[in-house]
Amino acid sequence: MQPLDRHPELMRQTELLALGELFADYNGDKLCLEEIKHRGSVQTFMRRVAEVAQRKPLADAADTLLGFDTSSDGRGYSISRAMRAAMERNWQAAGMEKIISDLATTRSGHVPNGFFLPLSILARDFNAGTSSQAGNLIESSVDGTRVADPLRNASMLARLGATFLTGVKSTLNLPRFVSTSNATWGGEIDAATVMSETTALAILSPKRISAIMTLSRQALLQASPALDVAISRHLTKAILALVEDGALNGDGTGNAPTGLRSTSGIGSVVGGTNGAQISFAHLADLEAAPGLANAEESTERAGFAVNAKTRRWLRTNPRGSGLPYVWDGGERPLLGYRTGVSNTLPSNLTKGSSSGVCSALCFSSDWRELVVAIYGGGVDILLDRVTLADQGKVRIIATVEVGVGVNLPAAFAEMGDGLTA
Repeated sequence: MQPLDRHPELMRQTELLALGELFADYNGDKLCLEEIKHRGSVQTFMRRVAEVAQRKPLADAADTLLGFDTSSDGRGYSISRAMRAAMERNWQAAGMEKIISDLATTRSGHVPNGFFLPLSILARDFNAGTSSQAGNLIESSVDGTRVADPLRNASMLARLGATFLTGVKSTLNLPRFVSTSNATWGGEIDAATVMSETTALAILSPKRISAIMTLSRQALLQASPALDVAISRHLTKAILALVEDGALNGDGTGNAPTGLRSTSGIGSVVGGTNGAQISFAHLADLEAAPGLANAEESTERAGFAVNAKTRRWLRTNPRGSGLPYVWDGGERPLLGYRTGVSNTLPSNLTKGSSSGVCSALCFSSDWRELVVAIYGGGVDILLDRVTLADQGKVRIIATVEVGVGVNLPAAFAEMGDGLTA
């Protein structure tokens, strides 16, 4: 029998079936069969999975993993009650919290160091009608943005359209075609051109990140709904800051993932030997890079990612003499594209004699091609009662395992030597 890699069609079907099983929570079983039938690729399959993920808030995706609906089955869950039970090592008063952690352990196949806090709980919309959740915190008027999915609100990458997948159980390999020979014109009896294709893998292996929150032992013992909200928001934003930093800036060394800016094959726009002040032309070059690399032309998920210094610079600099400022304002301020702003993108890079003052900015024709996989049953919460015991404090150590990969590097471009002064 010939090796599998000598049968590209069989290899394609095997890969799709494996991914279909892995992403069953995202209709993967149905999508993989459709891709097999229509001779689709792993890349088109992952794009369709990304579309499903975009329609699902991350909290809902985590609910699907666990097999319950937070809004009903998890009603009355208290983060601080679970932490108090872990601190006292007595779960009798936190039965629901223990059951949910055990369920996450069973369904994910991962064992926590402390207890699992599912993303669906961490990022849930608190029920305004129940005092045990958030009823005691409601004012006479409520800002609707406060009850949106905080995971998506806090993450620039999620807003731009990066693919977030929850409940991944093992290292995820996403094969893609990186080159192929071209067909040629031939004479009447010339041999047909043999198409030789080369593939590469985007490997999303789990990387551990942790965030620490410190509070008094007394506050935890006298926990209130307000403390639940504070812990939830603090951990959500702290964890996502680390996830976003790894997804953008991870260099692949040590325990860091290989983030977008260190991914081989993305487009590059160079300002100059010593960097260059960011101009309208540089943005146009970033926009052009995916198309020049034969990636799909810009989609609804296209856009720029910049830091706050770059935004300020573009707000005050015209496109040319007598022309409007580069930053237009509105929902699509740069070249008609959505733009995310985050100081996760560095502003202290060095190029030549421009030391510690260069900014990075990125563009993608389809941000869905940046995949962030969240492994296991959610956030692993460990209560450290010992380290700060003499100060009457406890440390909350929140850990999550995340993998990052770029499914189509050609869809991205970066400028890493932009000057903003």
